[in-house]
Amino acid sequence: MSSIDYLTMHKEIKAGQTAPLYVFYGSEAFLMEKMTNLIVKQTLKEEERDFQFISYDMRETSVETGVEEAETLPFFGSNKVVLLQHCYFLTGVREKEKVEHNLKALEAYCQNPAAETVLILSVPADKLDERKKIVKALKKEGKVLQAGAPDQKSMEKWIDSQFKQKKQSIDPEAKTELMKRAGFNLNMLSNETDKLALYASEGEVVNRKDIEALTPVTLEDNVFTLVDRVISQRTDEALRIYYDLLKQKEEPIKILALLARQTRMIIHVLYLKKQGYSRQKMAGQLKLHPYAVKIAEEQGRNYNEAILENSLKELASADFDIKTGQMDKEMRLELSIITLSKHQYFSA
Repeated sequence: MSSIDYLTMHKEIKAGQTAPLYVFYGSEAFLMEKMTNLIVKQTLKEEERDFQFISYDMRETSVETGVEEAETLPFFGSNKVVLLQHCYFLTGVREKEKVEHNLKALEAYCQNPAAETVLILSVPADKLDERKKIVKALKKEGKVLQAGAPDQKSMEKWIDSQFKQKKQSIDPEAKTELMKRAGFNLNMLSNETDKLALYASEGEVVNRKDIEALTPVTLEDNVFTLVDRVISQRTDEALRIYYDLLKQKEEPIKILALLARQTRMIIHVLYLKKQGYSRQKMAGQLKLHPYAVKIAEEQGRNYNEAILENSLKELASADFDIKTGQMDKEMRLELSIITLSKHQYFSA
């Protein structure tokens, strides 16, 4: 067997095609948890789950114990699911584990997994150590899911699938706005799609107005919009957003930090773009979601090097003035927003 994407694996398990052995790894704990819950739901009856779903933390329990549990026949019902969490022995990361792991026991299990058991190994790490014999065995005999941050196309497909399950759909403009507001957090996206699905009727198409009515705007999203208004020299609108943030009790220092972070992000994206990097490669280099790179790239079209450098200097000056008590923080940031939005180096 081999690596498989989230949507394909989800479809297989929903269709009852559950494999005896899975490996989940990556930074998206939400995806790994969601897939584990789906396997449990599809494999065990509701009354069996308290007894036949067993979880071990491999930082505290030996892998032999997990394998023995997987090999033991179910006491109640006909199947069981065993989850081995934090399997850092599959990576090159050196964790301070309290136990020694006999990986030969797991290697032997891979060759002959128990028919009644679904064994899941999960590790919150971006890479597996492909040189290790146990990793090769697991990839050969099991199904592997890399639960990393999805790219924009995968995220859109995932959102579509969420609404399709509820016999609904979402139009492209609403989908873009939802991703913008919910950010790149799949857990938040899942919560928002559930809320929107409850709001809409069966067969209905969710539109942008629904998103605006139900999905809150995050501070980060407000900062994205604030940067857009500053770039386009719409000073009044930029200040209105800033005043709204103050009414919501957002700290000027935090707003300033996010403005500086977004400016630096634009600088890095424009530099890497000049070097010929694709969005996906830029995302990997900067450890950002591709959608965040897209936003920075679009915002950077109205920038040149001079304004980027001057913007950072102005924000650094504001930070210094605030932290040294030379000027009221709310007033100082307001002055920066006015200064940046009226800057002579902005394109018309």
